[in-house]
Amino acid sequence: MTAKEELKNISRELLGYVRFLNEDDLSAEATTGTKVMKAITETKAMKAATGTRAATGTKGTETMKATPASRTPEAAKKSDNKSNSKQRQALEEIFKKVSTCRKCSLGTSRIKPVFGVGDPNAGVMFVGEGPGYEEDHRGEPFIGRAGKLLDKMLAAIGLSRDNVYITNIVKCHAMINPSNPDARGNDRPPGQAEIATCRPYLDLQIAVIRPRCIVALGSVAAQVLLGTSVGISRLRGKWHDFGAGSPDLFSGSSGIADMGIKLLPVYHPAALLRNPNLKRDTWDDMKLLHTFLSQPKSEL
Repeated sequence: MTAKEELKNISRELLGYVRFLNEDDLSAEATTGTKVMKAITETKAMKAATGTRAATGTKGTETMKATPASRTPEAAKKSDNKSNSKQRQALEEIFKKVSTCRKCSLGTSRIKPVFGVGDPNAGVMFVGEGPGYEEDHRGEPFIGRAGKLLDKMLAAIGLSRDNVYITNIVKCHAMINPSNPDARGNDRPPGQAEIATCRPYLDLQIAVIRPRCIVALGSVAAQVLLGTSVGISRLRGKWHDFGAGSPDLFSGSSGIADMGIKLLPVYHPAALLRNPNLKRDTWDDMKLLHTFLSQPKSEL
């Protein structure tokens, strides 16, 4: 790399960081039926057959492995689209289960289930704690002030909601006063029993999407996914192995514990709104994510 190219890279990084800092105005089941399991199995087989895996960086989507020479680009595209369709169908089956779930009190008080949004073939999943007022009313995760900041965090490293997948540990709004779901300021953290009840739905989403990595947004998400009580300030800044502390919901090679997924804990966007001083650390974490996604899988 020439000195001029290196200077350009440094300038681009500084510009992204400045834009990131200037956002201060932004204030299951263990099994869900044969359709889900069939789609997971077929998706896994298709990915093995195509020999490709996409990861998104600052320049869009890169192919992680070369497409076999015997396959034309058109054939590869059709195969990838078919795989994407199977994953989407599987996620729709899980969503149907979530929509009718009343296994805990959150399901009876919420307005809309907040399942997830994004690319069903994403290389990275972002997982938060649970939906709030705005999300409960619209049925989409991270759409309030914290969600707008998350969008800026993604854009800073060339990502968007279109090429990642965003969801939460619990799919329904946990409220202080469940009898008044239209009241603002009615949010509370989900309880351990509620998390345990809803966790299988998340594990099913992970099994279908099969991401290369997961970004845990905030302390609750990081602790649940890593099975630890260590705080977010000690967990962030480095990669962890996902799966060791997770229940293996499936038998054989279809279980999430053996997928080799990496996990990166970061501060929740809401925490950055409360304390802008945390943005520097979060910017460093997002650069870690960008570097990871820019590398071919075989080099990790």
